[in-house]
Amino acid sequence: MTAKCIFCEIAGGRASARVVAEWDDAIAFTPRSGGATTGHVIVIPRRHVTDVGVDPAVTGAVMARAAELAARMDAANVITSKGVSATQTVFHLHVHVVPRRPGDGLPLPWTPQHEAAARKAAAEAAAAQPHWTLGAVPANIRLVCAREPIPGSPTVFLAGPTPDEAVPVPSWRPDAINELSAQWDGDQPLTVLCPESRGRRRAERYEHQVGWESAARDASDAILFWIPRDMRVLPGMTTNVEWGLDVRTGRAVLGAPSDCPSPERNRYLIYVAHRYGAPVEETLTATVTAALMIAKRRHS
Repeated sequence: MTAKCIFCEIAGGRASARVVAEWDDAIAFTPRSGGATTGHVIVIPRRHVTDVGVDPAVTGAVMARAAELAARMDAANVITSKGVSATQTVFHLHVHVVPRRPGDGLPLPWTPQHEAAARKAAAEAAAAQPHWTLGAVPANIRLVCAREPIPGSPTVFLAGPTPDEAVPVPSWRPDAINELSAQWDGDQPLTVLCPESRGRRRAERYEHQVGWESAARDASDAILFWIPRDMRVLPGMTTNVEWGLDVRTGRAVLGAPSDCPSPERNRYLIYVAHRYGAPVEETLTATVTAALMIAKRRHS
């Protein structure tokens, strides 16, 4: 058994290690990797014991030696593991004594799992909540929010500036959804693709959001751009790029209200729309009407 156990080899002096303390019943040494923090040591019994649960007497003696070392430190984690599921990799009882310092950023072995579980629980709870801005959804509308599976036709994508959660302005999309519901007379629900996240659940990576929005616009029968331009709270810089990408698809409608706070910032978009024959409207009602005409034509 001892020939197969590296810690037995170290305890017997047959394998090298940087020993920092020795006792009749135990030995302490620095991990070969250098340790998780400066001063990290491993304490093992000289006698081969597989893990913390095999022999309480041996475990108690090793813990006493670990306690002697920890007593010299201002703060420390004293950790041992039992079994593969608990991350044990060397099957000779060993205790890690890891000095801790303010701001060292070192997670405990189980911290990443706890954080992942907490993130999952938060995401599930958020998904079960109503949308943070969109509220109740009309019966003839199937609302699909950011990064959710994209179903088939008939579909309208709601393109335009999205309020930042840090800025206390309402989204324009609830009004658009209600107007779509009022005008939609199809024999099945209208799918509305909305780039706002359900339940305040943000994308883990920026490209996940951008990728979904690109795929959703490509899949839509009509792309409804509503740009109530306000350079203070709804600048819509990304919307400008999206309009440039979609204006020549034959599926885009530009809603550019003349009474918005910064109407001059829509002037170039209006020019491009006229150049490529895309509809331009000044009211949300008229923009919805134009978008639904396109969606019905493509879906029929």
